[in-house]
Amino acid sequence: MPLTLRPAVPADLTDCALFFAEIFNGEPWNEAWTREDAHQRLSDCMATPHFLGLIAEDGAEIVAMAFGFSQRYQDQWHYNLLEFCVAAHRQKEGIGTRLLEELHARLQADGVARIYALTARDTPAQQFYEKCGFYLSPKMILMARRY
Repeated sequence: MPLTLRPAVPADLTDCALFFAEIFNGEPWNEAWTREDAHQRLSDCMATPHFLGLIAEDGAEIVAMAFGFSQRYQDQWHYNLLEFCVAAHRQKEGIGTRLLEELHARLQADGVARIYALTARDTPAQQFYEKCGFYLSPKMILMARRY
């Protein structure tokens, strides 16, 4: 069955949350997402103004997803890619690249000037984003503070 790329809609939330938790609880991330936490995270993403999420499906199976939102910055629109994942058993097939290319095409058509992605340093994810044309921003850094 051919791969289908389509916008994420609220009816996808439960399936996306299960997929998300499965991916990020596995290698190399080894995080501890519960079904409820993943559902809340993706629900919050979807509720963000100017949300755009895409899903890649092989038949009825979700094999990749991208969730984020656009926001105005001076005279431009910028897209913040909040969550992106590809099923572990489907990586290296070009699915993630195809999903990012579709996202890029939709964002360009909407006049978005930049895409920002946050990921773990020195990981296969960083290498993937660099292969897809992303670069380490010389102007921006991530700052954090613990409580």
